[in-house]
Amino acid sequence: MRKSLLTIGMGLAVSSATVLTGVAALPGVTALRGHVPAVVAQLQPNGRLPVATEMKLAIGLPLRNQAALTNLLQQLYDPASPNYRHYLTPEEFTAQFGPTEQDYQKVISFAQASGLRVTQTHGNRMLVDVSGNVADIEKAFHVTLHTFPHPAETRTFFAPDVEPTVAADLPILHISGLNNYVLPRPAGRITPLSGAKPGAGSGPAGSYMGADFRNAYAPGATQTGSGQMVGLLEFDSGLTRATS
Repeated sequence: MRKSLLTIGMGLAVSSATVLTGVAALPGVTALRGHVPAVVAQLQPNGRLPVATEMKLAIGLPLRNQAALTNLLQQLYDPASPNYRHYLTPEEFTAQFGPTEQDYQKVISFAQASGLRVTQTHGNRMLVDVSGNVADIEKAFHVTLHTFPHPAETRTFFAPDVEPTVAADLPILHISGLNNYVLPRPAGRITPLSGAKPGAGSGPAGSYMGADFRNAYAPGATQTGSGQMVGLLEFDSGLTRATS
């Protein structure tokens, strides 16, 4: 499982660093791309997000040593390489490629000085979870959060009027939660399971126990993890946060 999770994490990190690249807007200032949905250019705002609205954001930091990380990923899957399948532990990955403790503290200090509350920090130093009201968020990232009629759904969504900007020496890669144009929805369809019905479990009063779920969803599966892969997919909607 450690191998699978680490591989997924490194892949997501490299993809993020490639797609969400900051470019200089003004001397000493960096604009962070990827926060204004393209559809906004075709819409007229129908209001402002109330300044007292509480929001939850995840501030992402860039990885270090990108060239070395790319080489390592190639070697991990090259049978001819001495590093073939020599996967790093999360601690080793952080030490070699994660943001430094100094950079992490710089982002934390920026958030606190901007009136935002740091709600969670992470051992790999790649994310700082914060919360705050719209007024402070707009001021911190030099944006205005408008609401727009969604072109394909019967709801409004919020988004910034421009890409957020920060000081050029502030190590921020991306800010998740500044728009909720796309909301996570299940893509699969529920199919009734044969034999799965209320009161048919092996527990007290027919309640379902662990083995019942395994037999229903994955009959015959081993409990060693062999041939299985586990992935974590997390979504941010700005006002709420969900994990699946």
